[in-house]
Formats: sequence, structure tokens, C-alpha cells
Amino acid sequence: MQLNQLTDISQAGLQLAIREIKEEMFDTPQCDYTIAKLLSHCGQFEAAERHIDDMLLKWGASPDVVALTDQAYADMTALSASQTSKTPLQIAQHASSVAQPSAVA
Repeated sequence: MQLNQLTDISQAGLQLAIREIKEEMFDTPQCDYTIAKLLSHCGQFEAAERHIDDMLLKWGASPDVVALTDQAYADMTALSASQTSKTPLQIAQHASSVAQPSAVA
């Protein structure tokens, strides 16, 4: 299968997983944190960072929200560092496996 097709399938799976997370966890800071973490696992660090920033704007600066955003940035940094040592094929395979709907449920 071509890389473009894998990317399209992975993106569709990721969107499905995000939708399921939203349905399962409703609209909470923990839901937003989980989505940001999923995006990071899939190598979409810019999207994860935007989601974290939006989370902070949406939920305010309560201690719980600040703790979640700090944890999300730490997770993102750790995942980014670990993925820089992987090949593009390994990253695509990991993103595909993480974006499977059954992995989120």
C-alpha cells in the first residue's frame, strides 16, 4: 500500500478515535487531554499543541487544568524525542496502530 493511502487511512482512523473519545468522555478537560495525547502519539505535534492551548483557553487556569496541560506538554515532549529516533515507516506504523478505534475504547 502506498504511503499516501496509509496516511489517509490513518487520518480517518484518528478522526474516528477522536470522535469516540468525545462521545465516551464528553466535554471535559480530561477529554481534551486524552485527545492531545492521542494526537502526539500519532506524531501530530502541532495539532496536539493547538489542542492543548485551546484546552487552556476553554477551561481556564484552574489547578487541575494547569496540571493537565503541563502533563500534556511533558507527554508531547517525550513522544517527540522518542519519535525523532524512528524511521518514517516506524512512525507511520505506530500512528496507524494507535489510531485504531479498538485501541481507544
